[in-house]
Amino acid sequence: MNKALFKYFATVLIITLLFSSSVSMVILSDQMMQTTRKDMYYTVKLVENQIDYQKPLDNQVEKLNDLAYTKDTRLTIIDKEGNVLADSDKEGIQENHSGRSEFKEALSDQFGYATRYSSTVKKNMMYVAYYHRGYVVRIAIPYNGIFDNIGPLLEPLFISVALSLCVALALSYRFSRTLTKPLEEISEEVSKINDNRYLSFDHYQYEEFNVIATKLKEQADTIRKTLKTLKNERLKINSILDKMNEGFILLDTNYEILMVNKKAKQLFSDKMEVNQPIQDFIFDHQIIDQLENIGVEPKIVTLKKDEEVYDCHLAKVEYGVTLLFVNVTESVNATKMRQEFFSNVSHELKTPMTSIRGYSELLQAGMIDDPKVRKQSLDKIQKEVDHMSQLIGDILMISRLENKDIEVIKHPVHLQPIVDDILESLKVEIEKREIKVICDLTPQTYLANHQHVQQLMNNLINNAVKYNKQKGNLNIHSYLVDQDYIIEVSDTGRGISLIDQGRVFERFFRCDAGRDKETGGTGLGLAIVKHIVQYYKGTIHLESKLGKGTTFKVVLPIIKDSL
Repeated sequence: MNKALFKYFATVLIITLLFSSSVSMVILSDQMMQTTRKDMYYTVKLVENQIDYQKPLDNQVEKLNDLAYTKDTRLTIIDKEGNVLADSDKEGIQENHSGRSEFKEALSDQFGYATRYSSTVKKNMMYVAYYHRGYVVRIAIPYNGIFDNIGPLLEPLFISVALSLCVALALSYRFSRTLTKPLEEISEEVSKINDNRYLSFDHYQYEEFNVIATKLKEQADTIRKTLKTLKNERLKINSILDKMNEGFILLDTNYEILMVNKKAKQLFSDKMEVNQPIQDFIFDHQIIDQLENIGVEPKIVTLKKDEEVYDCHLAKVEYGVTLLFVNVTESVNATKMRQEFFSNVSHELKTPMTSIRGYSELLQAGMIDDPKVRKQSLDKIQKEVDHMSQLIGDILMISRLENKDIEVIKHPVHLQPIVDDILESLKVEIEKREIKVICDLTPQTYLANHQHVQQLMNNLINNAVKYNKQKGNLNIHSYLVDQDYIIEVSDTGRGISLIDQGRVFERFFRCDAGRDKETGGTGLGLAIVKHIVQYYKGTIHLESKLGKGTTFKVVLPIIKDSL
């Protein structure tokens, strides 16, 4: 850079010196020409003073011409009409000079001046004319403009240019060093940015360098802070990714790992690290094929790992490809449950439909003549219709609770009137079984939907009556614990085995299918109870022993404005 600056400054200086020298020569030449013209004014005046117009003029012109100015001087005497009376150049005597500019100017201003090409002497001439005593005396010398005086000026100008150039070159070199040295120091200091070190600059002669140094120091501080921020952000991102339940892998365009979270390592390998090819850890051919043919549209590949099902979402991004492994086991199981549910619904509806069809066909064919048997058949049809209606109602209840597709109106609910109505509706069955009912309810208002609470208590109490033993006990109890409203329904019936306790809340599950059919249940009662409790963000617990009885404990959280 120092050489380039020096060369640049030297070139500028040489051009400047040449230009200034040329201008100086023009100015000096012009000044010399002005001086020459003044000298010619004095000369022509002196010459005119020496002329005697009463004597022959030719002899006087020849004598005075040699003394007038130079050996190339041309002396001419002209009368007022422009006629040449005498001329040192004999060829110009016959020519009238009344139209010459210097002649006209002399007649009007006493002195006249002009420069032009002379056709008489075939040269560029400078003319000075003087009008006095009725005659115009004119002298002329050859004139070539600036070149007439360039000779005397060349030597001093050459010496001055040479000395100026030497001094200028020395100063240029020194000046270029004053520019390049700070730049070298700044460049050396800036290299510390790579090591994330602080920068330190001297105070320089030129304020511009100090401004640059200050800005660079500010930029270095900004870069250092930015790197620190990026590092912290990366730590945050890694922390967030590690907290994800989904496996996440970011690949570059060469399918090498840029980022991987803990879940992805758990799924494939703890040895997964950045800058390693993904093919060393994932061997599923579907994923590899999709990676090699990935386009703009995201792709989904389903795979099974450790008895769980994952959807691998592959998407092309600016830096490469992202792989997101989402656990869809619950969704798959839910789909399977829905399929089983529809299968069970079909089965549950098929039985009453078959029964209804059979009785209706017999009645339609007139094969039942006995009025008593006919009435029994109609009663059976009505019972099956009621059973189907109850089954459909229970299914709709579960669907609404799961999907929350209707707006539920809540208002303060008291448990005591609801329980009393349910016990009254079961009075005949309770008395028939000689069941002893013990009801101890804490006076408490709970914000809920009346139908939900009625359905919840009806299913629990109904089961406690249906599956109780003869002369058994039915206990209904409610109380408060901290911010929870707890309801317990207990019976002293046959109980539920440990194997069945985990499935009692499943749809259409019956501990004893044959016996449960006789009771007329749909197999959805406890499933509805579970969904109602979940709707209010509560929990339900079951305690049961075979031959001892069963207790259902419902815990409902009391939210704000529930009281």
